[in-house]
Amino acid sequence: MANDVFWIAYELDRDKMTAERAYRYNHGLMERKKRDGTWSEEREALCIFCGEDWDYEDITEEEANQITVIF
Repeated sequence: MANDVFWIAYELDRDKMTAERAYRYNHGLMERKKRDGTWSEEREALCIFCGEDWDYEDITEEEANQITVIF
């Protein structure tokens, strides 16, 4: 991968700073942001790289830390 660390969000609303789901990829580890703002490992999410890339938006670390996830 070209990027060792990156963040993505599904159904991102930048005006409200909410997203349905948010993930971060960190050197091979995929984590999902929970509603309480913490991150937890979610290995199954690595399948996102195989065909779902049109469903999410790339976001910055700052956005990832600011958004509230809905699910």
